[in-house]
Amino acid sequence: MNNVEPLLFHDLQHQFAKTREPLADARHLPGQVYSSPEIAAQEKDRIFMKEWLCVAHVDELPNPGDYLTKEIVGEPFVVTRNAEGQIVAFMNMCLHRGVAVAYGTGNAKDFSCPYHAWLYDLDGKLVTAPRLENDSAPLGNSRLHRLHSVVWRGWIFVTFNPNPIPFEEHIGVLGDELWWFQTDQCALADKMVLEIDCNWKLLVENLVDIYHVPVIHKGTIGAFNNYRNLQARLYERGSWAYDQKGRPHSKTGEQLFPTLPWLEGNGAENATRAGLFPNINMSMRYDSLRLWQAWPRGVDKMTLECYFLFDPKALKMEDFHDRLDHYRTFVRQIIKEDAEMVVALQKAMSSRFYEPGPMAKTEIVVQHLMKYYLEAMGM
Repeated sequence: MNNVEPLLFHDLQHQFAKTREPLADARHLPGQVYSSPEIAAQEKDRIFMKEWLCVAHVDELPNPGDYLTKEIVGEPFVVTRNAEGQIVAFMNMCLHRGVAVAYGTGNAKDFSCPYHAWLYDLDGKLVTAPRLENDSAPLGNSRLHRLHSVVWRGWIFVTFNPNPIPFEEHIGVLGDELWWFQTDQCALADKMVLEIDCNWKLLVENLVDIYHVPVIHKGTIGAFNNYRNLQARLYERGSWAYDQKGRPHSKTGEQLFPTLPWLEGNGAENATRAGLFPNINMSMRYDSLRLWQAWPRGVDKMTLECYFLFDPKALKMEDFHDRLDHYRTFVRQIIKEDAEMVVALQKAMSSRFYEPGPMAKTEIVVQHLMKYYLEAMGM
């Protein structure tokens, strides 16, 4: 019989004080934060059921009736463009028995449950429930559970929270700070989806860990990035931003696509990064923008989604797809280098011998994320 008590987040609070120390004295989070199923379950309630989450780009749903389905921490939902052209989101569970009413992506005039043929319109309103015309259940104004949604600079945000904070408060100062992230003026060219065997937070932290760049990325982005005298800007709710010197993403650092119009004259080696809790990482190079997201699929498994955006003129280039293949291959190599390390990290997190190490001065954003994560988890 297993008498081991389940690990709860507050059981580790004595170790969290070390993460909150001034950076020169701080330690990383304990391994259980990345390996405990009980903590992963608590994250669902305290983070993913509360926060605004970026789930798609409007270019993925250009026409009325276009839809996509998604599942976050076991909660399935639909995002669609309704007959009036508005973006709406609702839970992907029939009101009868909870069977999904939509699958994958596509275009539809309505949504029908494959189990008992209950029919819903593009707003999630129940149209008909066959053979229940004389039933006493009040179905006349029924609709699938609606999620709050917002479109911001071309990105679709939803929240499972019935009483969320205003989105403007969620985006905070980054609303002004992200002058360069004009993704509503870009075209979505590609979306890369990869599965990695690690806790989602390890990848989020890895994306802001400058300390490792000249080591494992010395043959890729490490050859063109300069982080000397980097000044990270740390904001409320775990947001952050910093500027750096970094060439466009190609094997030689050569610019492959037209300059983003609002960056003209800023210098081809200027680059910017920013992030939004819980899992958004944004990146700018002179000719492109990217948004990265790490989604949990279990305590030690996650999905990485990376969106590639360019000036719309780029998509009209005769050799655009060849250039995109070059770009995609280069980014995949960067991710491969990172993935090998975070998988190794995950193995360490489960060891009884793991002890959190000290933080380097270039891990200032990593510590910032960890501190707000602890706050979001109620510590």
